[in-house]
Amino acid sequence: MTEVPTTPLAVYRIMPPFRDDLRLVLVLSEQLMRWQFKGDPADFPRRAAADWQGPPEWQEMDYPSISAAAPVFSRRIADRVRERFADGGTFVPVDLPSKPEGAYELFVAEHVVDCLDHERSSEPRMPRREVERAVFRPDALPLHVPAFRVPESFWAVYWNGWAADLLCDLIGEDDLELRLVWSTDPEAEPHPAPMGF
Repeated sequence: MTEVPTTPLAVYRIMPPFRDDLRLVLVLSEQLMRWQFKGDPADFPRRAAADWQGPPEWQEMDYPSISAAAPVFSRRIADRVRERFADGGTFVPVDLPSKPEGAYELFVAEHVVDCLDHERSSEPRMPRREVERAVFRPDALPLHVPAFRVPESFWAVYWNGWAADLLCDLIGEDDLELRLVWSTDPEAEPHPAPMGF
């Protein structure tokens, strides 16, 4: 199903909200990092190990992912968006202690797109190659996919506005934070550090 992009265009980072009682997930996959960096098909992750951050009594989330590089969804959400997100990447199982197979899935964003406006974007900061201020070229945005990465910051997953809105509708505004990275709306204010913590 092809999405019809709405105007204004927008790009987001998605993350869980900051609350003290949330049990979050940290993906521990050197294979994912190698694949993101080099793009070798042999390194493509078919599953990912992860650890819980927080005690078992804390609340589990539909989007518990700490890292912008490794978006993790509950099976409930993955099943709801799997078909619509298929053009942009692959869902793979996440191995989490005390959880059954497939309870959580990692969305591996497969498209790396040269769509930054280099003159208006900040230079990637070392050592993480984080682009603090990303400005995109509207004509180069891959609007047909939910999420993408850019060559300048190969690890960071950026979400198109239609996909971020869909996820927010499914997960709920109280359980998903949308950090605006960029928009064609001149009155929109991007988050000052969208890829930070």
